[in-house]
Amino acid sequence: MPHLIARSNAMQRIVADVQKIAKSHASVLIVGESGTGKEVIAQAIHEASPRAEKPFIKINCAAVPSLLLESEFFGHERGAFTGATERRRGRFERAHQGTLLLDEVTEIPLELQPKLLRVLQEREFERVGGTETIPVDVRLISTTNRFLQDSLEKGELRQDLYYRLNVIPLFLSPLRERKEDIIPLAESFLHTLSLENNIPLKQLSDTAKEFLLNYPWPGNVRELRNAIERALILHSGDALCPEHFQLEGPRVHFDACSLHEVEKRWILATLAKQAQNRTRAARALGISVRTLRNKLKQY
Repeated sequence: MPHLIARSNAMQRIVADVQKIAKSHASVLIVGESGTGKEVIAQAIHEASPRAEKPFIKINCAAVPSLLLESEFFGHERGAFTGATERRRGRFERAHQGTLLLDEVTEIPLELQPKLLRVLQEREFERVGGTETIPVDVRLISTTNRFLQDSLEKGELRQDLYYRLNVIPLFLSPLRERKEDIIPLAESFLHTLSLENNIPLKQLSDTAKEFLLNYPWPGNVRELRNAIERALILHSGDALCPEHFQLEGPRVHFDACSLHEVEKRWILATLAKQAQNRTRAARALGISVRTLRNKLKQY
């Protein structure tokens, strides 16, 4: 099982839940902001389960064009559509007896959801363009950074599929709400990335630790890892200081506002600094353009 940093109470509960969940075959829904480590938790469940020696297959449902998603799920037969020059096994078939991770599950088109529901209920499917019924044994884990209830209310998600996906829900707190994990995570990334990049191990100065603890981390653990790697590569000294992380960004006065308001102000200020260029702003924040777009809609 991947080593999980769990100094905060929130993450200690997650680790305890992972150990319990792994023993079952029930579907799991992991909910959390982008960059909180949903895929890491999914892999931890798989590796602690009886299916650990079998495949762990994943697919990002938002990254595949909707017209191709059915083929990605179930595979296709030769000649099933233009360009299908040979038979192809889909993700469900490749994950047989193992675990299938559906990342960003709310992006599955409504017209494909009945077919997904069928394979979850009956444990069988047909390839696109095929007639052979293929039995499959897959443990399903889904992730999302959205509230599924919102998708239900908007008619973007079938209610029966919602109940199939949401058998065991796990909620990952954003990094800003589990500050006890920030420094252990940063030090773990320092060690791992030093080895990966063949760079001598550096230390975090006291001022760097204070800076990391007080930064709002809108991109969560992913942004922290990116900041550590950037500082490790670009700074040649033995100790890292706040200026080496290139996270100073715009100076925003947060006062005593809510966490959502902190994130909102930081995002809007970063956008202003990047001349409203969303691509550059997302890169500076350590999040994807799509996540930035969703947060702007939310605010």
